[in-house]
Amino acid sequence: MLLEINHLEKVFRTRFSKEVTRALQDVDFKVDQGEFIAIMGESGSGKTTLLNILATLEKPTNGSVLLNGQDITKIKESQLAEFRLKNLGFVFQDFNLLDTLSVRDNIFLPLVLDRKNYKEMEARLSQLAPKLRIQDLLDKRPFELSGGQKQRVAIARSLITNPQIVLADEPTAALDYRNSEDLLNLFEQINDDGQTLLMVTHSANAASHARRVLFIKDGRIFHQLYRGNKTNQEFNKDISLAMTALLGGE
Repeated sequence: MLLEINHLEKVFRTRFSKEVTRALQDVDFKVDQGEFIAIMGESGSGKTTLLNILATLEKPTNGSVLLNGQDITKIKESQLAEFRLKNLGFVFQDFNLLDTLSVRDNIFLPLVLDRKNYKEMEARLSQLAPKLRIQDLLDKRPFELSGGQKQRVAIARSLITNPQIVLADEPTAALDYRNSEDLLNLFEQINDDGQTLLMVTHSANAASHARRVLFIKDGRIFHQLYRGNKTNQEFNKDISLAMTALLGGE
């Protein structure tokens, strides 16, 4: 078992009143090595809070998150940056690339922070670049790239550290349909290579590329679906029906 989320609860209290918001309530699920999971729910359902806790950006009020048996909610603040660097990969909807650096140096950045030598960086990039079709982009700057190209570069940056899990936050939100499909097909290929992926998305089409979908409502896991042997189109229909039920309160 790669990741275990046990009875997770997150309560927000406003500073000047006694008002309490329960963003997460008794969230409980497990992630096996090599899974590709999508998390869906309407705005305010708690999915972003859940992602932030898994990313060690927030602490839960109660519960635990075990990554390979280590409770990441107990890691000291001074050690969190190094933990993220060595264990987690991130893909954001707005790419988070630095225009002052070349594509190559953007991808290398986490390895530079981890004090890897240049020969190892180049060796890792030589494996990744062809898979992500970015060989011809490495000397460009991010402002010279299309949205789809930027996201492929961002994926390379997330994978270059060989993370235990990649966390993706609405990775197709800034892309058109063609580039979204291209990115999601890449995610499937990366997952087929054994990489564990966890993606938050509003899109049933995006979620249909995952192998399992978790639905969150009012801070709780409301339902889950497995793709099994279904095509993406068939799974998309199942997800859309589940989202209709979720939004309708059935």
